[in-house]
Amino acid sequence: MKKSLILVAIMIAATTLFAETVTCESKMGKCTYEITSNGTYLEDCTCRDGNYSRVGGSDLQPLPSEEECYARLDTECKDAGFKCENEAGECVIAQNGEYICQCLGVWSANGAVEGMFKGTMEFNEETSEKENCDKLVEICGTEPATVRDVCEDQEILNECITYIKPVNTCYGRQWPDEDIEAILDHQAYNPGTVYDKISDCCQWGEENDLKEWRTKWECLDNCTDEDCCKTCGFYFDEGVVSSEEDSAEDAAAANTEVPTDGAAPEDTADGDSSAPAENKEESKSDGCSVLFI
Repeated sequence: MKKSLILVAIMIAATTLFAETVTCESKMGKCTYEITSNGTYLEDCTCRDGNYSRVGGSDLQPLPSEEECYARLDTECKDAGFKCENEAGECVIAQNGEYICQCLGVWSANGAVEGMFKGTMEFNEETSEKENCDKLVEICGTEPATVRDVCEDQEILNECITYIKPVNTCYGRQWPDEDIEAILDHQAYNPGTVYDKISDCCQWGEENDLKEWRTKWECLDNCTDEDCCKTCGFYFDEGVVSSEEDSAEDAAAANTEVPTDGAAPEDTADGDSSAPAENKEESKSDGCSVLFI
């Protein structure tokens, strides 16, 4: 009797150690049903245009048959169009011929409206996938947009640089050791960097970033409080602007200890170990960033 109980226990344990899965796939998409090793039921259907449905729960449910899986796939993805994507962005064309393209880092430049390029094109099951990819290249190209690509108005760009370049005032980050022309060639979508902030500022424009930043800097210029950064709305947060090299510089700075006897660190071969405060420039974040979906 004892041996029988042990055998039953082993069999029960074995059934919970291995997940059970049913998968079906066609040109329209793919569905996967699974009961995981801990007994969780999962259902995931993803269509060729990127749309998906997901269901999960702790209640154990029977897995569908392969026939039932295909029936669900046909239902979920019967209206699916085509999706095409590359390093520069993505386009989706629906079966009614409407397309939406989104280019990485582009919010309002080059004709985009709220990050989207919309239009219509002929939908053909045999050719639309290729034509959709051609449309993506036509609108977004094959490489991510640069700061130069999205900063179309020179006057706005100049003002954005005016507010962003003195990045040391409230945040302690170094403006990249590059001229403006080099900075313009950096990728526009570059979260946490000065390049990303300039591209945001250029695209959000007068009624958003520029208006808020102008107000903050006017406050800072006229402030006599003890903590003007806080008074004028500059906060230390995840939006701090930095250059791509900052992480390495910060790590090196963190490992430099000031001698306890009051002596200054030794000079390096190429100059002082630290730059004068007036040569350091710093970043401020307005909390605004491009959302690329």
